[in-house]
Amino acid sequence: MSEAETYVVACHSCRSTFDALEATWCSCLATERTLVCPSCLSCFCKAQPQYKQTFWRNAPKALWDRKLEEHKQALEPPANPEPAEAVRPLVLLVDDEKDIQRVASRAIAGLGYGLVVARNGQEGLDLAKRYRPDLVLSDALMPQLDGREMCRRIKEDPETAGAKTIVMTGLYTAVKYRTEAHKAYKVDDYLTKPLDFALLREMLQKHLG
Repeated sequence: MSEAETYVVACHSCRSTFDALEATWCSCLATERTLVCPSCLSCFCKAQPQYKQTFWRNAPKALWDRKLEEHKQALEPPANPEPAEAVRPLVLLVDDEKDIQRVASRAIAGLGYGLVVARNGQEGLDLAKRYRPDLVLSDALMPQLDGREMCRRIKEDPETAGAKTIVMTGLYTAVKYRTEAHKAYKVDDYLTKPLDFALLREMLQKHLG
């Protein structure tokens, strides 16, 4: 990148302009993080699709290179430990997206909690019985077994009923869905995707200390 190169854009939230080549990545736990506006400190993870498309369509090669490098830094989630060796408090992360597995795993482990990872609802249910986690953090929609139904079964099983359950989703965000999650699926809490690191930390501390 030459010293004179810039990519000035308008923030989708406050409309202030800033140089995207100098901006920092957000802390959202998303498959693809976005950049933070230095004026209002908002990222554009939740911006309208048209804004994102226009942003990246016009982005210079230097920014695409930054994006590729940032994506490469995501590490594979660690292999699940043996149940007797798992660190407590223990979080069971259930999500079928590999990128979400990687970034959420890194965040949870970085906060000092133990971690086991499942790739679908049925595997999550099996691991809940094997590991007896203190908290289950699950995507709502997954193959083999819906994450909300998985949480309901965990709550109804006396061996795993003590686990706190949190459902995360980018679709079921209306109040009626949250109410349904609490009543029908016995879910303890609810997180909206893309996940924000600060909100995830707050939720884990709320239920695990």
